[in-house]
Amino acid sequence: MLRVLHPAREGDDLVSTESTDHYLSAVGNVPDGATTPDTTTPDVDATPASRGGHTELPPIFAAWLKDRREFAATAWSALHRTGHRAAWHGVRSPWYVARLVFMSPRGAGRIWLALFGWLLDSELRPLRLEAVVGSDPSMALKLRKERNDRIHRRLIVTGTLAGLAVLTGLVLRALGMLPPAWVMWAALAGSILGLGYIGRPVGKKLVRPATVPVNNPGPPTAPYVMRALVNLRIGGMAKVEDIALLFDVARVGPGHQVDLELPAGVPASAIIEKRSELSAALRRELGTVWPSVGKRHEGHLVLYVCDEPMNKAKQAKWPLLRDGAVNLFRPVPMFTDQRGRWVDLVLAYTSGVIGAVPRMGKTFALRELLLIAGLDPRAKVCAIDLKGTGDFSPTALFAHFYSVGDEDEDVEKQLTAMRELREEMRRRARVIRSLPHEECPDNKVTDVLANRRDLNLGPVVVGVDECQVWFQHDDKEVREEFIKLCADLVKRGPALGIICYFATQKPSAKSIPTDIADNASVRLCFKVNGQVANDQVLGTSSYQAGLRATQFAFEDKGIAYLRSDGADAQIVRSVAGLDAPASEKVALRARHARQTAGLLTGQAAGEVMEAEAEQVALLDDVRQVVASGAVMHLTDLVAGLAALRPALYGSLDVRGLGSQLRGAGVQVANVHDASKPRERSTAKGVRREWLDVAATEVIGDGEDDAGASRLRLVP
Repeated sequence: MLRVLHPAREGDDLVSTESTDHYLSAVGNVPDGATTPDTTTPDVDATPASRGGHTELPPIFAAWLKDRREFAATAWSALHRTGHRAAWHGVRSPWYVARLVFMSPRGAGRIWLALFGWLLDSELRPLRLEAVVGSDPSMALKLRKERNDRIHRRLIVTGTLAGLAVLTGLVLRALGMLPPAWVMWAALAGSILGLGYIGRPVGKKLVRPATVPVNNPGPPTAPYVMRALVNLRIGGMAKVEDIALLFDVARVGPGHQVDLELPAGVPASAIIEKRSELSAALRRELGTVWPSVGKRHEGHLVLYVCDEPMNKAKQAKWPLLRDGAVNLFRPVPMFTDQRGRWVDLVLAYTSGVIGAVPRMGKTFALRELLLIAGLDPRAKVCAIDLKGTGDFSPTALFAHFYSVGDEDEDVEKQLTAMRELREEMRRRARVIRSLPHEECPDNKVTDVLANRRDLNLGPVVVGVDECQVWFQHDDKEVREEFIKLCADLVKRGPALGIICYFATQKPSAKSIPTDIADNASVRLCFKVNGQVANDQVLGTSSYQAGLRATQFAFEDKGIAYLRSDGADAQIVRSVAGLDAPASEKVALRARHARQTAGLLTGQAAGEVMEAEAEQVALLDDVRQVVASGAVMHLTDLVAGLAALRPALYGSLDVRGLGSQLRGAGVQVANVHDASKPRERSTAKGVRREWLDVAATEVIGDGEDDAGASRLRLVP
């Protein structure tokens, strides 16, 4: 027995109602093989008093009538289908007219036979024959007399009507009141077509339906969906009667949504895992079938069936494509859901990870995020393309720091930039601590504080594509420093206005370290190939909870699971058509807005700091600390530099100093300092002659732009 369950109010259990009429009106005719509801015996013994005290009445108005965008989408879909049918039949109307004309003689014959049979009282002929065959003379005579009387009356009525029609025609003609010729011809044509319709073949359709393909099942009904679910052969779900309808099948945007309660012990995630089989059972394209786990419990299945595949459906124009500014502290439209509605995301106070197999759209999604950040003139954007193909090149028009490539010199520049970003984070923390409580009650960077140029607390947005290049670098010191820097920025940066997003085509604990992944508040997962990669991006146990990016097909480019802070995970689609030329137009708008506001900074503004000159200054300070000594350990050198210039070198550590010295061409190795105790006499350090060799080398003459690596975030 099929059950129709209507939801109790929020926080209550479900209540069962036995309403056959309501059910059939909601789901339509039950196809062959499905069982109709049994109205004699309740399926469960549940009353409002025993299951929560009250039930939730069905809404008076459909959901699409309450939302302007859904109303527009639904109306447009209906108009589109109606227009398609009108065009379909309009093109074929000459053929329809020809068929009707051809069948009109048969229609005239049918009318004549029907009229002749009526005049001769043919409907009583079987009774008269039965009386004759049954040897009942009295009944035969009575029926014969009745037949003659009826024929007599019908002849009188027919003759009278025919005479009145002829007389009316003669009178109208005599008075000159006959209708125009075109009316007569139209009436004749209508009569011929009417006769053709009456003469159409019995049991055959006059026209073909305007549907493509011919086996399209049409709008889904609950019994049809239930039968498809049973055909999946999932253990515990063997009969249609075990599945309950929670909500009536409803038109929602460009598709239909059905909410079902699966049998006890069958999770909705089992349906998600068999999405391709469900698509085949529903006889629909894979891109139109989107099962998900409902909010009530793990057995609540929400099935959304689109009119056309999500990756092919026409997407509404991105509101920021041609105009509009962005405030990163407010919601920004970034994606669309299956219904075509824009999904907003607040980027402030977030960090995120993006994962996918190659060519599924993760780089385009990260570029879109950087373009959005560029439309907020206050934001300093750091775009780092480790793939090396230049996908982020449009962002160079406004980016404070732009780097492309994974060569050693490129990685060194990027490492330097991340070090400076950590120093900027520390500076911001000091600024926040120094502000009065009434100006910064929440101890974090706010929209108001970001507007104050004297504080220089505008958002900093970092986007790193193919981040596994950093986190799996061959050099252990470089790798560990990147992990340490990025983990620190992800943990402490959001509250201080620093927003970091990392994308990789190889989601794993090595390509996205756990310290980073676990602290990411925004997770975007395109197609991946396994549970481990799925959970690395979407979070531990996401796969078991039904969030399975493995369900996406290779055709579902740009479609992903979005899991953002404080919101339920949902399937979204990034902005379609935002290719390199379109991205460059958006980037030009971002650059113009920054120039107008006087906020174009960094590489985009030509503020290039010569790395070689900065290295010479570092070497001068190092030589000053070493003085006349022959060797010095890095630990002592760090302490000496901090004492020499506390503001500049106060946060410098041994690893960072060693990396900068190597970048300046100074050899760093184990050295022996005889002035120290034996157990501590040998450690990483430098010799005086190594510093002198580096000082005598020719330092860039401006021909190499590699010096553009170090760009301070503080003007």
